[in-house]
Amino acid sequence: MKKISIILCTYNGEAYLGEQLDSLLRQTYPFYELIVQDDGSTDRTVELINEYRQQFPGRNIHLYINSERLGYNRNFLTAACRATGEYIACCDQDDVWMGHKLETLMQTIGNSPLIFHDSIPTCDGKTNGRLHQRPLPSVFPPLSAVLYPRSYGHQILFRRDVQERIKPFTGYDVSYDYLIFTLAASIGPVRYLHTPLVYWRRHTDAVTYRAQAVKTGKWQGYADALRALNSKENRQRTRQYFGMLRQVAFCQPRVARAVRYLSRGSLCGILGASLLCLFHNREAVPEAKGLTRLLRAFFLPAFFVRDHGRYIVRLP
Repeated sequence: MKKISIILCTYNGEAYLGEQLDSLLRQTYPFYELIVQDDGSTDRTVELINEYRQQFPGRNIHLYINSERLGYNRNFLTAACRATGEYIACCDQDDVWMGHKLETLMQTIGNSPLIFHDSIPTCDGKTNGRLHQRPLPSVFPPLSAVLYPRSYGHQILFRRDVQERIKPFTGYDVSYDYLIFTLAASIGPVRYLHTPLVYWRRHTDAVTYRAQAVKTGKWQGYADALRALNSKENRQRTRQYFGMLRQVAFCQPRVARAVRYLSRGSLCGILGASLLCLFHNREAVPEAKGLTRLLRAFFLPAFFVRDHGRYIVRLP
């Protein structure tokens, strides 16, 4: 049986933490170790974790308390580097895992460096359909995965060799889940499983929170992407994110070339990445066909600026 490390980062999470810990302990595929890294909680979070450690002394639960506040992203990135298992799963403090989550992912990941799954969002005690209403491709080629990362932290399980690629970035305040997704894709294609495996608790003050999907016209998304190119802040975040990624060794030269284009932050650089995606449209947008795939492939870099350029990296 392969060893799985679970990374659980906490900060003032006593309200829901017990329910989450119970769901981890009920996994049909037992975890090898649970690494809990607390970022300076002032409530009963640490006390609660210690109670579980005493109650389950044989379950290999480790607690680390940061000497200074790292923030959400750096807390996860540094905690991931503590893992010693062959696979690593990230875990939020307020979700609930279905009992077969780890078992199902281990049965499906194959030789991919990372797999992510569908989830059931919940808010104020009510479920809200599925996170991915339409099935995503079962395999994401590196070009697609790097230029438009798709996963949230609670969804991912990745191989430990990705950990070595995380270590140079532990000092960056960058969306940890998208970064891990991207670093895994630098090794090879990542997998997706269209099966809900987590009840994902949403909070209305989260940066990525949307009460419900906003329906727009067929061309509205493209128009919004073009308008986003005028946002200096979005383009600056995009430039910094891909500039940071230039130190990564990508498995495909064309992916590294797209990263170089986007690291310029200029309209010419974005156009260069768009033309590259258009030429490699099957890899850029594997879920679409025909003219739709060509159009979406060309707009893929602009979609990144529109969607991820709002928050993916914190500007100085």
